[in-house]
Amino acid sequence: MESNERYYRRRAAQELAAAKRALTEAAALRRRQLAESYLKRLAELTGADEMGVLEREYA
Repeated sequence: MESNERYYRRRAAQELAAAKRALTEAAALRRRQLAESYLKRLAELTGADEMGVLEREYA
């Protein structure tokens, strides 16, 4: 069974990839927001701040 940590990291990566492929800015924004929510949950589990992933992807 997949751990919560691995699940949240995988889902965040999937949403970031989907945001890059999004056809509209509104869709990309929703995907980034969803990725952010997964990264926040991951941070709650691990104590590590992984929001830098978003900053690197969309700087």
